[in-house]
Amino acid sequence: MDRNFLGLPEACLSLERLDGKDARVLLIWILAGLLGAGVAYKYFFQAFPEASVEFKVPRAAALEQAKQFASMQGAQLGGYDSSIVFNVDDTAKTYLEREVGLEQADRMMASDVHIWYWQTRFFRPLQKEEFDVRVDPAGGIVGYAHVLEEASPGASLERAAAQAGAESFLRGSLHVDLSLYEFREEEANFTERPNRRDWSFSWERRGFRAKDAPYRLNVTLAGDRVSGYGEFLKVPEAWTLGYDRLRASNNLFEYIALIPYAFLLGGCLFLIVSLGRQGLLEWRIGLALGIFLTVLYFAMTMNQWPLDRAGYDTNNSYSSFFLSQVGLAALTSVVSAFLVVIAVAPGEPLYRISQPEKIRLEVGLRLPGIRTKEFFRANVIGICLAAAHIGYITVFYIISRKLGAWAPQDLNYENVVSTYLPWVYPLAIGLYAATSEEFLFRLFAIPYLMRLTKSRVLAVVLPAFMWGFLHSNYPQEPAYIRGIEVGLIGIVAGLVMLRWGIWATLIWHYTVDAFLISTSLLRSNGAYLRISGAVVGGAALIPLAIAAISYISRGGFVADPRLLNSARPLVGPQVENEPEAVRDALQEAIPENDVSANAPRYAAMSTSALAALIACGVLGAALLFGVKREAIGDFVRFQIDAKEATAHADQVLRDNKVDPASYHHAATLTFCL
Repeated sequence: MDRNFLGLPEACLSLERLDGKDARVLLIWILAGLLGAGVAYKYFFQAFPEASVEFKVPRAAALEQAKQFASMQGAQLGGYDSSIVFNVDDTAKTYLEREVGLEQADRMMASDVHIWYWQTRFFRPLQKEEFDVRVDPAGGIVGYAHVLEEASPGASLERAAAQAGAESFLRGSLHVDLSLYEFREEEANFTERPNRRDWSFSWERRGFRAKDAPYRLNVTLAGDRVSGYGEFLKVPEAWTLGYDRLRASNNLFEYIALIPYAFLLGGCLFLIVSLGRQGLLEWRIGLALGIFLTVLYFAMTMNQWPLDRAGYDTNNSYSSFFLSQVGLAALTSVVSAFLVVIAVAPGEPLYRISQPEKIRLEVGLRLPGIRTKEFFRANVIGICLAAAHIGYITVFYIISRKLGAWAPQDLNYENVVSTYLPWVYPLAIGLYAATSEEFLFRLFAIPYLMRLTKSRVLAVVLPAFMWGFLHSNYPQEPAYIRGIEVGLIGIVAGLVMLRWGIWATLIWHYTVDAFLISTSLLRSNGAYLRISGAVVGGAALIPLAIAAISYISRGGFVADPRLLNSARPLVGPQVENEPEAVRDALQEAIPENDVSANAPRYAAMSTSALAALIACGVLGAALLFGVKREAIGDFVRFQIDAKEATAHADQVLRDNKVDPASYHHAATLTFCL
């Protein structure tokens, strides 16, 4: 006879069907989901305008075109490695969108101003010389750089000859009509190198201004060879400083939100210690999830190697760069998974306490759990909440824009399609965001705060806005709007978790993130990208289909009380000496006659182990403070200190008719290596 994972015969499991109340609840959620999906389908791009990039030259063709152009400039690319990524001049893009409006900015970026481009790079490990070429999606060359050693030999041209060489390059290699540009006399300058003279020249397009920003061309020569070319929107420095200050307010809100985030993490650690001493933690769930997320996050990071290698510094060996990236990926993966583990470890027993009628966390994605009505209902609600959520943010930003809010345009292309397995990124981010945030801000925070504050309202609202304002560093303005948008949906998620369990919010959170990230795959040309994007974005439909098929084939859902939280009550020693918050939580869940006499107890360290630990600590402190590591600059003796250096700098400013009192001071020491 077949048995399930609990060891019970399948035939012994009772069945339950959807009743009238279940049908009404699910019907309401399905209607809400359909409404949200319909609103998003019709108005999403009105709420989130998209700068459409017409890729006449795809990635592979852009790389080949860059090779041809570099070769025309005399580059011998045999033996060179190459990389190519899609890049955007975010400063110019943001300036246009904020200063001239989205519609006019879109028109300018489509024709007059080159904002996005394929960034190609040709390099050799441990060699300074390299070539960079920028190819715009239409196939034009919009940037070029030939990086040379400073001591490389070359000519020392006079200005007239150097300018003639720059103009010849613009006309001959790029077919630029210089009659449309005005030469900027004041920006013609040279730099003397050990064995050559380098020149730089600029031109400005006549009759063009994007509000206060002109469009410029720049050509540099190393000796008598062109070493650089660029065309760009010259964004006013005052605007850049103002926007940086504006963005600082976004970061400020996020920094403030880190305080309650740290409080919640501290609460997690506090309960880990307290419940661990009682023998009430089950590490198996957290460790298994942590290992899975570590592997997945590491795979996602290494999957982006085609993009990461574009940042390789040729001053270091290629192998050391690769190993450092592997080490960084491993460290990031472990730390990221650790944050999930310390949230789920104390959150899981609190979940069992607060919602005994829900299916246990660890059985949610096992076949017996998927066959339950509880999971089926949570799955439908989670998917419908995701659809309603996308409709909600659509309406939220349409209204917000009318009230003066601002958000940047998205692009119809993401570099994720250039990775080895493009679907890994939305899968990993969707799973990590769902588990890390739902376990901390819902699974743990709501029952924990409910017992601290004795208020159901505060327990739902506070973690919702803690979570919301951690998203404040997104570029939306005003700075608080992202926190409000996410915080409001966080309240809904908290209420859903209390009513229908954590699996509903896990499925909701994963589906929203994975689907939105997968849209770049869904809109790609290749069938593989579209299919993989659809599978990842709609992954929650797979267990839903399994549950529905099981329901139809069996005539009902599995109704096994052993799958519920109530089947695994917390058991451990008496808790009279525990802190009040923990004691209240445990006493609510542990009747006196359920306490296990054989549960593991806290065992104090032996005297010898404690003495050894103290000795190691003293020795470590002595080594830390007693051993002085020699550092660069220890041999230097300074004639003046920071105060005297500041006074001297102030006098230099006064000599140049600048009042130093109108500026803040900072004195730092810099070594020229």
